[in-house]
Amino acid sequence: MDRPPIVSFIMSVIFYIILCSLIIVWAFSVICRRYRETNYLRQVVRQSIVVSPTTSHELPRGLENSIIETFPKFSYSARFDQDDGLKSQMKTTGECAVCLGAFEEKEMVRLLPKCGHVFHADCVDTWLRMHVTCPVCRAILLPDHPLTGVGNTQV
Repeated sequence: MDRPPIVSFIMSVIFYIILCSLIIVWAFSVICRRYRETNYLRQVVRQSIVVSPTTSHELPRGLENSIIETFPKFSYSARFDQDDGLKSQMKTTGECAVCLGAFEEKEMVRLLPKCGHVFHADCVDTWLRMHVTCPVCRAILLPDHPLTGVGNTQV
């Protein structure tokens, strides 16, 4: 038995309408799921960024000049012919990480004893007046701070 052409046409139209409806519902659910996920991630990130101002591990704004002056300061030499005990503790790349300028002979540099990094004395002094950490490795340079993880280093 052949179906009349009008019934076949109506059935194919209904089939395509149902198929299109299912595709639209699927696309809408994907969009809603992604929106919920990104909204959730935004809330998680926003909550993790908020820092309580009364935390017990709050660092002071910067170091006092009396503490900065206890860090070794010396004239830079590219060769280090004489080993005066500082050479073994130094971690230098030949340039100051604060100003990005290269060290030149006879320039005054300062060694940070907790981590061994070397900087131009003027550059790192300015940095340390505003921060209590090494500009490179973020080691805490306070003498007796609980988060330093390292005792006082004698140079």
